[in-house]
Amino acid sequence: MDDRLITERFALEMGGLVCEVRLRPPLSSVALIERYAAFLTSAAPDWQLEVWHDPALTDGDDESIEHTGAVTQFRVAAYAGSIDLDARRAIVSTPGEARAASAIERVLSYIAMQMLPRQHQALWLHAVGLVWNGHGVVFFGPSGAGKTTLAGLARDRAEILSDENVIVQSVAAGPQLISTPFWGHSTPADLIRRVRRTVPLHALFSLRHTSEFQVRRLSASEAVLALLATEKVATERVESAAAWLGAAEQLVRQVPVYQLSFAPTPAVWEFLEQRGLL
Repeated sequence: MDDRLITERFALEMGGLVCEVRLRPPLSSVALIERYAAFLTSAAPDWQLEVWHDPALTDGDDESIEHTGAVTQFRVAAYAGSIDLDARRAIVSTPGEARAASAIERVLSYIAMQMLPRQHQALWLHAVGLVWNGHGVVFFGPSGAGKTTLAGLARDRAEILSDENVIVQSVAAGPQLISTPFWGHSTPADLIRRVRRTVPLHALFSLRHTSEFQVRRLSASEAVLALLATEKVATERVESAAAWLGAAEQLVRQVPVYQLSFAPTPAVWEFLEQRGLL
């Protein structure tokens, strides 16, 4: 790659994974650096991600994802590119600067989902992460389970680390919750606070959106299956599957995982507190 074709670059760190983002003209890093300020690092990168501008890209129905060895070729929404897990390089094209952040976050989410279990005994989760009385609580589940609703209900009660992606990791000192800079694209701007935090992990909750409150602790096998149901992409490669299952099994031995059925009202917090689960 000819570095003369790169306008600007910066590196992000998330859970020990460091990626250098390289922008091709006419894309600029100004807004991106402001967006990810808390996660910028000068550490040597593990990965390189090139971001290209392609105004011909549009949202369409011709989406595709193809895996050939360690390389994934993709065309998703208005983004196209490739990810090479062996070379630790990725390329993504975006139709304009306004969508550059979304393009970057899609690619980095995939990289983190594949590599964090392999390299850092950690899981990248599509989940809400809260800091409640100094410890971390995670709520995960498929689309429609109530994650965004729950994040809104927590606005005045806890620190919200993200309503989109968090990292959970097993270390010698105990399980921990790690923030990421990625939030939901429809999240109200006044709710978003991108902060770099690591806190002890207290519990995980698999969400079910219902009309009444119920909670049940899951067995280790049930907990792993609940996590897997939300994060199937993480196990689509043999190497990633083995690492992901190992990280998940260790995590559920260290921290309780519950199934939470809840109605979308602030009473959910009293329900959990009364049972000593927060």
